[in-house]
Formats: sequence, C-alpha cells, structure tokens
Amino acid sequence: MKYWKKLLSFILIITLSSLIFSLSFAFSFYKFEGKEFINKYFFAAVKEVISSSKKGWAVIVVLKDEERSQKIKEYLGKKGTNISNLSQIKKKKEGLFFLYSGDDRLIFVFDNLSDEGFFTFKSVHTKRVGLVLDSEFMDILEGKFNNDAKILVAKDFLQYLWKFFWALNYQLMYLNKYLIVLFTVIIIFSILEATIYFGDFKIDAGNGIRMYILKLLPTTVIVSYLFIIYSPIIVQYINHIFIFLLLFFATSLILSYFSLEKTQAGVALSGILSILIQAIFYDNYLQIISTAGYHPSFANRFYGIGNEFFAYLLGFAFVFSIVTKIPLKNLYIILGILAVFLSIPYYGINFGGLVSMLLGFISFSVINLRNKKKMIFLLLPAAILIVFAIFKNSYLFNVFSNTEVLVDTIKRKLLMNLSYFVLYPLTILLVSYFVILSILALTKNEILVLRPLEKEKIKLFIIITMFAWLLNDSGTIIVGLLLGFLNLNIYIAKMVKEYGNN
Repeated sequence: MKYWKKLLSFILIITLSSLIFSLSFAFSFYKFEGKEFINKYFFAAVKEVISSSKKGWAVIVVLKDEERSQKIKEYLGKKGTNISNLSQIKKKKEGLFFLYSGDDRLIFVFDNLSDEGFFTFKSVHTKRVGLVLDSEFMDILEGKFNNDAKILVAKDFLQYLWKFFWALNYQLMYLNKYLIVLFTVIIIFSILEATIYFGDFKIDAGNGIRMYILKLLPTTVIVSYLFIIYSPIIVQYINHIFIFLLLFFATSLILSYFSLEKTQAGVALSGILSILIQAIFYDNYLQIISTAGYHPSFANRFYGIGNEFFAYLLGFAFVFSIVTKIPLKNLYIILGILAVFLSIPYYGINFGGLVSMLLGFISFSVINLRNKKKMIFLLLPAAILIVFAIFKNSYLFNVFSNTEVLVDTIKRKLLMNLSYFVLYPLTILLVSYFVILSILALTKNEILVLRPLEKEKIKLFIIITMFAWLLNDSGTIIVGLLLGFLNLNIYIAKMVKEYGNN
C-alpha cells in the first residue's frame, strides 16, 4: 500500500504542478496597451475637464460585437477627440471626447456640448447606470434610445464614471500578475498538503514547530482565496509585488499561531460575509473591477454573483462546516441561505449556481435516504422563495418557462465547458484529478480514510461541484477554484482527526 500511496502522491504533484502553467496561460490571454494609464497626471487632467464643464453626459461602452464596434469607432473618429495623451486634453476643452481601454474592449465617452445639464444612460442589459453595451450606444448615437434610459445625474457621477473606467484599466494592467502568484501559492501549498495526507510525510521537528507547519499550510491556502477577493482594492494601494507578498505571508504566518478551528472558521466566515456585503451594499464592486470576478472587458454578465465568486462562497461554506464540525442539518441551513441569496434579482441571481445547489441537495438526499425527510423539510421554505424569485426575474422566468430556451441554455454551457479542453489542454488534467480525488474521498479505501461526518460533507461538496461544472459555461474554472477547497477540506478533516484543534 505504501507503494501506491507514493505513486498517487507523485501523480498528484505532477498534475497540480501543470496547473500553474494552465492558470498562467488562462490569465494572460489578452494584450494590454495604453501608456496613458501609467501617467499619474493623465487621470487628474481628464477629471479636471469634467469638473470644469457646466453640462454634459458620459458612458462607458462595452464592445462585444465586431461590426457594431467598428461603426462606433468610425463615428467617434469623425465626430470626437481621442484623448489618448495630455496634449490633446489641453488643446481642446469642449466637444465629444473618447478613450479606449488598454485592451480595446471598453470606451469612455464624454460629451460636454449637451444643452440638458448632466446626465447618463442606464443599460437594460448590464442593469447599471453609465455602463452600456455597444448595441445600446448605437441607439444613443442615432437618437433611438428609450427616454426612460436617460438618467439625470450630478457632475460628481460623471467624475465617478471616469474614476471607475480608470480602475478597470488599472486592474487590467496590474492585477493578473498578483492573481497568478496567489493561484500558484494555492497550488504549491496544496501539493504540500497532499504530500502529507497521501504520502504519510513526517515532519522531523519538535511538537510545537511541527504543529505550526501543519497549520501554516491550510492557513496559507485559505488566506490566498481571501486575498484574491480583496486584491482589486489592495493592488490600488500596494502596487509592488514584494510588499504585496510581504503583507500576504505576514498575515498567514501570524494567523497560523492561533488554533486551526478559530483561524479557518474566522477566515472562511470573513470570505462569505465579504462577498455578501460587497454584493448588497457596494453593488458587487469587488467583482466587477476584478479579473477574477466578472470584469466588463471579458464578461457576459454585469450584476449578481458571478461563477468565480459563487465558487468562493461554496468553498468557504464547506471549510467552515468541516473545521467547526457542525452537524449536517446546520450545513443544509447555511447552503439553503446561500441558495436563496443566489436567487435574489440583481444582487445574487446566479442561475447555474442556484440550480447546481438544488440538484446537489436533491441528489444527496436520494443517496442518503435516512436524511431524506429532514432534507425535504429544510428545502421547502427555500424552494418557495426561489420559485417566487424566478417568477420575479425576467431572465430566469424566460429560461424556465420555455423548454427550447432551457435546452439551448444548457447546450451552450456544456459546449463552452468542452471548449476549455481545446483552448487549455492542461485543464483535462485538472478535471481528471478532481474526479480521482472525488472517487478516493467517496469510496471505502485505505488510501484516504475520513470520518463519517466529514465524508458526508465532502460528498455533498463534490456532488454540487459536479453539477456546477455541467451547468455553467465557466464550469471548468469553477472546478479549478473548488479543487483547492476540496484539497483543503480533506487536509483539515485529516488533521482534525489526527491532531485535534491545536
């Protein structure tokens, strides 16, 4: 058996190591240009033009369709001024101004020749004020827009739009290199975790040092996920990789001094609350300016909980349940609350995540017949609220009320998932490892032995993850993110069993 454990450890290390390159490719698929976003005076100069204007309107345009985008570029080229450097801003103080993002997928448009004070436009598709799609912007240019879409605002809001556009470009310029480092840390420390619980690796040191190292591994992984969520804000203030890593590892080293239960539970709870609070009170700001969320440059959604943040929510919830050893019924309640939140229009509204959790609950209750009645009792109030939310939301109602639309939606998501295997072949290893680790966690074997309660929780986690992979167009990314959490859950379960909550 020792031979097979060592062999599995070796395969695991090779698999996880390959993901470093896969993630690096995945987060470097665009080209960023635009030196104006490096010039510290450029932001202030444009802001000054907006603040000195006595009237005008502004929008950020998301370029999605190639043909429409070309028409918009031609129109702006003829009618407006491309403020791509300071000299152009200083030469002309009035007129139609525009600036492309560093990846040419967004445009900031400002016009101070209007006779109607300050205003902007609210998008039907993005559900956001001042952030419109290219199709809607063409209607604005041609005067075909709905009058209800025109929103009177204060001058400060136009300045906010410019600041928002600047932040979006700032993230495109700098954030990915920090995210790649964080994901690499997750992979490396996951390899170390797996080496310990698969290979029976022994740390030859004093009891205190050994326990500290054993706690440092899971602490570093879960802190990495928390830093991924907050990285868009941190990078705006600490744009230096050394200082960023110093802050990150200092946080991890300090938290590792505390008990495993308190540290993991505290960080997991902080992660859950961070996502929910930023969604409700800050209009999902942490997601929309993050390339690990749903940045407008390459997102097809602009509101609600995105698939990446859904994965973080799910992962944090299960880590919290494992380390606190709460009974299954309490985990059902936590997941039920999250499912209800995912059904709330605008703030939550994640169709794939919602259905994944519901199908996961149902499948798990069928597998565990002894919990079936309790499961149905706990799911009933949540199901009523979710059905109500579906009827209140046009997108979900259209999907569920039309069989053809439902089938097309599922088909599109499946094809998108399969495309990742072609675009990034190393993701085949990622999904394969998730399947192998799931089989070991769910079956009776001597390679991976878990206590019954932890095993049941991990079983539910795996079932929901598999549905999330099948029902979301970025399901492969969800599996990749949750793989780190699955590895973390197993490691914590093994550590709690063998060492307790030291």
